Amino acid sequence: MELADIKGIGPKRIELLGKLGIESLSDLVTYYPSSYLDYSTCTPVDQLEDGTFASVQVKLTSGPSWYSRKGLTTISVYGRDPAGRRLALRYFNQPYRAKGLEPGQTYIASGRVHIGEKGVPALLNPLLARELRGIVPVYDTLKGLTQNNLRDGIRAALEAAPVEETLPAALREKHRLPGRGEALWALHFPTDRQKLDDARRRRAYEDALYYFLAAQELKEERKRKNGIAFSAQEALPAYLKTLPFTPTHAQMRVLSEVARDMASPIPMNRMIEGDVGSGKTSIALFALYATARDGRQGVLLAPTEILARQHYEALKALFGDECGLLLGSESAREKREALHKIESGAWKAITGTHALFSPNVKFHSLGVVVCDEQHRFGVAQRSAMEQKGVRPDVLVMSATPIPRTLALILYGDLDLSVIDELPAGRKPIKTHLVGPAKRKDMYRYLAERAKAGEQSYVVCPLIEKTEGLEGLSVDEVYDEVRELVGDVPLEKLHGRMPEAEKQAVMTRFHGGEAPILICTTVIEVGVHVPQAAQMVIEGAERFGLSAMHQLRGRVGRGQQQAHCYLVVYEQKKNAMERLQAMLDTNDGFKIAERDLALRGAGDLMGIRQAGEELEDGFLKDCPVSLLEAASVDAAEVYSLPTVENDQLIEAARHRYRHMEHITLN
Repeated sequence: MELADIKGIGPKRIELLGKLGIESLSDLVTYYPSSYLDYSTCTPVDQLEDGTFASVQVKLTSGPSWYSRKGLTTISVYGRDPAGRRLALRYFNQPYRAKGLEPGQTYIASGRVHIGEKGVPALLNPLLARELRGIVPVYDTLKGLTQNNLRDGIRAALEAAPVEETLPAALREKHRLPGRGEALWALHFPTDRQKLDDARRRRAYEDALYYFLAAQELKEERKRKNGIAFSAQEALPAYLKTLPFTPTHAQMRVLSEVARDMASPIPMNRMIEGDVGSGKTSIALFALYATARDGRQGVLLAPTEILARQHYEALKALFGDECGLLLGSESAREKREALHKIESGAWKAITGTHALFSPNVKFHSLGVVVCDEQHRFGVAQRSAMEQKGVRPDVLVMSATPIPRTLALILYGDLDLSVIDELPAGRKPIKTHLVGPAKRKDMYRYLAERAKAGEQSYVVCPLIEKTEGLEGLSVDEVYDEVRELVGDVPLEKLHGRMPEAEKQAVMTRFHGGEAPILICTTVIEVGVHVPQAAQMVIEGAERFGLSAMHQLRGRVGRGQQQAHCYLVVYEQKKNAMERLQAMLDTNDGFKIAERDLALRGAGDLMGIRQAGEELEDGFLKDCPVSLLEAASVDAAEVYSLPTVENDQLIEAARHRYRHMEHITLN
């Protein structure tokens, strides 16, 4: 049966469905909702949480009132819930909503909750109904194809074609999972929350199982390939003599693991996980050093030009003129010279950004690929770099701590090293909560510290004030702080600035010419300024734990005591739990455990990257316990040849037909 056989799906709709990647009945029934609106229960006003979606039974106590400012028209209507608590219904640029709303009417109002510092709680642009509508799926769609079009098509497809089971009965029974047909109906047309949750668990488990099977096959395939056997174990003592410091025990352990991998003819495929400031860069430099000693080239990929330039300075100290830098912002002449030195082999160690992925970049003899901050590079990009050599060794590094058990599960095709020790003498960063009332005093204190030679970062959630987005912007804070700190020089930095301008700002900041830098999270990754001792995170309640921990790690790299100030404007329950974790510990792995408990694996990993296929969505809905179970089951399936197991492995191959598209990033 084809799409055209389904009632209501004609040529025009088939064309629109094709733009969503839906080309068959199977594609249609597995085009899952991106979210759900829960109209199944009413929430009392005193239990509403800011930013969540909720339905409230409300009796109107006023007619509509109008307010216009800067092209935005707001309609407000007030009412009370059954307990008598006040609630506002607020509509933006929707004047037709005012029609027919009169005091005394009772509705079920459903919308996004906004609880400001002042005034009554509000539902934003709420839908009004006379009764609860249940749980409504929401699909990603496009112009000309409505939510109802998709729902009607999916219902007709489920009714018309039999649903084939894809999981063995033993696995379904083991984890108490519904059958595939029952799960598909519950995902698209949920009748209650429990059935929907069970269906999502079923889908997440199956996706995870396929992923782990594919990762296991990839790992086995790599073991069958011959790579380069470097004399890395002989190179290690010589490399240690070049270091201006004594490595920690954890660094030595990881250096030994990398040396052992590089000495083997099996291509290295190792991930190094370490907290901010734990010394991962020294491991990367060793891999490049050992490669160059054997006459081959190594490449160190950096996600930003700022970080690439920083790496280049470290390479020059180790390799002198036999290293180079390639950036997208360089002139045509500089790029031609760089490309020649890479292809001729004159440069033994090369660092740079995404410019290194260009087809014009040809290596003389590529031996090792190192990805710094690996979550900023999709697997497809790393694979593309590997193709520039003949089975080079691969080393990926992450400063986003992940609980070890979760890392072992998710990076099943990688060997894992953990640097779980910070250099001796590193002072713990002191973290403080700051409310609006103390904020100006804090900035005046930063000005005092600037005159004492210390530098400060101030991180804002937005670049510029944007209608509809809440949070302070770089532009706003820059203007405000300039008034507060007198003659202390300021700089501002954000991702939209030209690379040359960004580099100039960082040069001035690094040199101490501007002691206070107002910026976005562009400085989150790898920036090393030893004299930076103060970190301010504006609107900290809007940041995830891992992001805040990364930002905090930008300070405390010198001898002085470092401080991190979390400026909080709205004390939401979930946000305050995250902030408490920042106050409790400086240990990134403990913070990751807390983040995992609060938000789940998907949010912790930051799994989705623009331009990559979203085939790892199971992380969002799969509890860690079920991930662990799927990992164990995959190992058993892969090792035990049966007809059912072979079918599962084949399904995994089909799902991840190009392993580059596994996008855990």
